[in-house]
Amino acid sequence: MKEFVTKYGKLKGINNIEFYTNGVIKECKLSEYCEINTEYGVFIPQYDDEEVRHKYKRSLSFYESGNLKSISFQNGTSIETSIGKLPAELALFHENGNIKRIFPLNGKITAYWTEQNEYELSKELDFHFEFGSFKKKIIGINFYEVGVVKSITLWPKDFINILSPYGMIETRIGFSLYPNGAIKSCEPRRQTFINTVIGELHAFNYDAIGLNADTNSLNFKENGTVKSLYTSLDKITIKDASGSSRIHEPGLKPNNFNDKIMDVVPLKIEFCLSKVKINDTEYNIESNTFFVDKFVRKFL
Repeated sequence: MKEFVTKYGKLKGINNIEFYTNGVIKECKLSEYCEINTEYGVFIPQYDDEEVRHKYKRSLSFYESGNLKSISFQNGTSIETSIGKLPAELALFHENGNIKRIFPLNGKITAYWTEQNEYELSKELDFHFEFGSFKKKIIGINFYEVGVVKSITLWPKDFINILSPYGMIETRIGFSLYPNGAIKSCEPRRQTFINTVIGELHAFNYDAIGLNADTNSLNFKENGTVKSLYTSLDKITIKDASGSSRIHEPGLKPNNFNDKIMDVVPLKIEFCLSKVKINDTEYNIESNTFFVDKFVRKFL
């Protein structure tokens, strides 16, 4: 198929195309220059693979309704958002037409093009939020359907300072926000003291992977109080009214690359009204006493 007409204009040079069962185009790959008209302006989808670093899986994808779902740009493109113009090599859209995700770069990491190469190509951007302002290179930014920022993902080597209800938090990987702009979650770069109803805990997750910042190990409620956290550094002893006790502490597992090295498996702690859940066990806060001590790694 050489051409196909969509609500955004005529697609030319189609060398790979998929359809939904209702006949609506699902995605395609292009080999010729063409323009599509969107509410954000005229875009040029990717149509060649001459650059060694560019991913080239698909040029465009669509929802079953026919609305645009994603576009891989032939060249870097500026897109107007709720926080100003942002550069994009790949953009995803909500079905209502609003921007969902923006990736300033969309490079293909290979033996010939490394993550460091991609990082050096990335440009610093200015951001201004209620918790503070910063200037950083980012991997991607996620938006709610209404258009406001949902999360920002940082490069692995970078970090920012976030002013939270618990003080300044050095944050790696990134952070997420509620629609009203309040901090929803972040990933502490180092052990961070968080004063909770069961005692002072060290929020830190050795296991944080950081594919994106939509979800993180330190989570807040909209009123700013802590909702949940991971701790790799605390042991918690719970005593009930009868004097019986139970201990929760981080686990240990063999390292994925060296089974002679043991990695810490953090505890997940969630706070909900009058209860606290530690991993999968729930405790009533008023009828139990909690003691927090430093976790000491056991070596077998």
